[in-house]
Order: sequence, then C-alpha cells, then structure tokens
Amino acid sequence: MGRILVDPDDTMTRTRRGFSLAEVIVALTILTGSLLGFAVIAQKFTRSNTDVLSRTLASEIATSRIEQIKGARNYTALVSTYNNVNESWGSPNPWAGFTRQTLVTRTGPTATADYVTVTVVVSGRGLTPAVRRTTSIAAF
Repeated sequence: MGRILVDPDDTMTRTRRGFSLAEVIVALTILTGSLLGFAVIAQKFTRSNTDVLSRTLASEIATSRIEQIKGARNYTALVSTYNNVNESWGSPNPWAGFTRQTLVTRTGPTATADYVTVTVVVSGRGLTPAVRRTTSIAAF
C-alpha cells in the first residue's frame, strides 16, 4: 500500500486548539450584555422595594392620625384641634423624612347631617403622589 502524504500547512488537516479572537469577542459581548441586564433588573427591584416601604410607612402615619382623631372625646373641638396641623419628623424617628398634614371640616350641625370629614396627607421620601387617607366621623 502506498502512503498518503499530509501537508502540515494544509488548513483542512490541522486540529483546532482554542477559540479564535472573533469567538472570544462575541462571547464577551453576550456575557456583558446579560450581566448588564441583570444589573438593571436588580436596580429596579431595589427601587420597587424602597417605594413599597415608603408607601407602607406613609399609610401607617396617616392611619395613626385618623385613629387618634377617632379616639378624641370632644367631637365639637375636632376641627379647632386638628385642622391644618402640619407635622414633620427628624432622626432617629422611623418616620423621619415624612410630613403629615391633617385637614378637618365639619358638615352641620343640621337636622339631617352632622359629621366631620378628616383627610390626612402624607408626603416626603420621594412619594409621588402623596398618600391620602380620608374618613368621616359622625356626631356622637
């Protein structure tokens, strides 16, 4: 039998060792894009959690004021005591950075209606829009 001579410079017969520069660049581009995508998702997740925490605290601040007014014993003095009251908190209070405004209006007294409408608006810590809670309290 005869021998087959193989030319070592022939590109068809050489074995590949490693990746070409083009393959490495494409792989790094894909890896970088996916890592940046994960970073954006993580940032949005963190921002979302921060917003939820601020809204929860603001709702707690508003509810606290409404419950305080509901527990007041002197119905006729609710407007003079709580209307246009603005409060802010500083450190180390967990409510630091929030501002609470209380608005109280009385309808009546008439033969058919006597009630107080309480609106509490809490703003601060980047809340857009501000948290607003409203309730009505009947005469007692």
